[in-house]
Amino acid sequence: MRDSYINSIYKATKQNSNVLCIVGDIGAFLLRHYIKDFPSNYFNLGAAEANMVGVAAGLAMSGKIPFVYTITPFVTARCYEQIKLDVCYNNANVKLVGVGSGVSYGTMGSTHHSLEDIAIMRALPNMVVISPSDPLEVEEAVFAAMKYKGPVYIRLTLTANSLDYNRGKFEIGKARILKKGDDAAIIATGDMVRTAMDAAEVLKKDNINCYVINIHTIKPIDEILIKKLSEKCKAIVSIEEHSTIGGLGSTVASIISQYPKNKTRYKIMGFNDVFCKEYSRDKLKILEEYGLSTKHLVKTMFSLYNS
Repeated sequence: MRDSYINSIYKATKQNSNVLCIVGDIGAFLLRHYIKDFPSNYFNLGAAEANMVGVAAGLAMSGKIPFVYTITPFVTARCYEQIKLDVCYNNANVKLVGVGSGVSYGTMGSTHHSLEDIAIMRALPNMVVISPSDPLEVEEAVFAAMKYKGPVYIRLTLTANSLDYNRGKFEIGKARILKKGDDAAIIATGDMVRTAMDAAEVLKKDNINCYVINIHTIKPIDEILIKKLSEKCKAIVSIEEHSTIGGLGSTVASIISQYPKNKTRYKIMGFNDVFCKEYSRDKLKILEEYGLSTKHLVKTMFSLYNS
């Protein structure tokens, strides 16, 4: 996803000269072509993220479209006050891009893990929260954010292969239905969309036909679709590379709970109010340890559906 973002910000700047690339002392090699071709649009403000966000807010209020890019916890938690007051309070046209979300920086521990960013960002008025599932969706998200007037947060992992499905048009706030089913639904975001697709194939062999829903926009979320799924499906499981508190699962639960007559059973899968203490370059190993593998998703859905 990182490379896709670099390519996308290049294309966006080529299309609109008001687009700016602001970084916190990161990605100079990957951005070398951008720096060469758009030197006036590139700002490296160093490891001073709170200042970086404040500068971006000022540039946005001067008519520019700044994309602020650095490691996820540094562009969210570290400068939260500036995001709240300089960006969101003023409804400034700033785009925040966090790379290495979830446990992508597996060996670096909790300083570089980000399991709370969706929760804190979606709590802010005026903020849009986007979590792409693959590199192609990253490009769609960047261009959608460029056209959108207001604050946007884009959550990226380090790497992901493109998924094979009929995409249709990318719309902020409109989920994508990747598979249809009559029995249950798996609602996923980010890298977990691939896990959801794999799990649905396994569950099909057990005669459980699942919808697979790609929630690329967590705020505003596709409430209409979630309501329809709660009316139709016997069981719904959400899965995310994030805390179970305040993220995708909590958002979905807040919608389902408004319709108590719907008898669907619902389960949230994520990191259960813990710091990740498994350090590995193998992200799948970490996800396995914390119960977020394809195997765990299949087991959870099978149990919920048959309960």
